[in-house]
Amino acid sequence: MATYELCRCPTPPAVGINEAVELAKKFSTEDSGRYINGVLNTIARSHANAR
Repeated sequence: MATYELCRCPTPPAVGINEAVELAKKFSTEDSGRYINGVLNTIARSHANAR
C-alpha cells in the first residue's frame, strides 16, 4: 500500500513512509520498521528521480 501511495498519490513521501513504519512496528518487530523505512526511502528516491 505504501508503494502505491508513494508513486500514485499526492501524499508527501515522509507521511506515507511514516505510516508504513508505524504499522510495521505495531504488527511486527522494531527491526521491521527500520527495514520498511529503508525500502520505502529507496523507492521514493527512485520515483522522484524518474519524474
